[in-house]
Amino acid sequence: MRKIIAVAIALLTAASLTGCAPHSTKDMYSSLSPQCGSYTSGTAVKKISLTATAGSPVPTVKAPLGLDSKVIQTNVLVEGNGPKITGAQSIKFDFVETDAATGTVVAHSGFEGKDLQTQFLKKGTNLCSALSGVREGSTVALLVPSSIVGNTGKGAAGGIFIFKIAKVYLPHAVGDEYSNQGGLPTVIRATTGQPTIQMPKTAAPKSLKVVTLIKGWGEKISLGHGQQVMIHYVGWNWATGVKFDSSWDNNAPMDFSFEKKQLIAGMLTGLDGATVGSQLLLVIPPSLGYGSQTMGSIPPNSTLVFVVDILGVQK
Repeated sequence: MRKIIAVAIALLTAASLTGCAPHSTKDMYSSLSPQCGSYTSGTAVKKISLTATAGSPVPTVKAPLGLDSKVIQTNVLVEGNGPKITGAQSIKFDFVETDAATGTVVAHSGFEGKDLQTQFLKKGTNLCSALSGVREGSTVALLVPSSIVGNTGKGAAGGIFIFKIAKVYLPHAVGDEYSNQGGLPTVIRATTGQPTIQMPKTAAPKSLKVVTLIKGWGEKISLGHGQQVMIHYVGWNWATGVKFDSSWDNNAPMDFSFEKKQLIAGMLTGLDGATVGSQLLLVIPPSLGYGSQTMGSIPPNSTLVFVVDILGVQK
């Protein structure tokens, strides 16, 4: 009997240790479900290639003139090894756009990481579908039909877009979930991750309150590391319960420099030391918010409530 119990305890201990194994950034992305299906390829887009450009980091696009398609076609030219695009999230990228009718370059970025473009891939949009399933670090070619780019009439052809995907951000917080503290607003999340709150019928706290609701498994953010941080956020006035701002409502996660302190003091203090993938509840007193100033619809001396999802960082 003692041997059986000893074996059972050993098995339970092993299972417990396995369950507590540390997670990684990769695990956060692998738990996400595709929101925009997957991209469509085709024979026409596979005729597009890239060559190096002498004296410039911007690649030269090679393709037969007059390429067109009835649907957007995607071809991965270089496969990255980062997380996949699933949609309803922001990405950063370099790009080249050319006219398929003439081969003329319409626009491009520098391909040196200094002028990366940022785009939120809204569910149901053409770009979200065209890039869904593409990995961070990949270079892809898109052939966009003439009917979409507006090249109509005789000799019409599509548009060619090259995207080099530099960064794929989380769509919402992902990690270990924790209970809220008593006396503070209760946070309720939709299936999309978008938060709402129920305000308590108590006086606002006088000091900064920071509660980790979800502990992400990604990189730690902190002042002094030169990080560019992407967040989703919603802000409410404690006294009235009125929402005054939301990146979720605008489909526009905020990208800010942590080093340049581009947020109010209470939010900077609250975010310092948190990890990517985390969701934080911040209750910010006037002294660490807007003080005696009127800021838009926010009255003077307001205690602010924020729910912040940390979606990713770049150096």
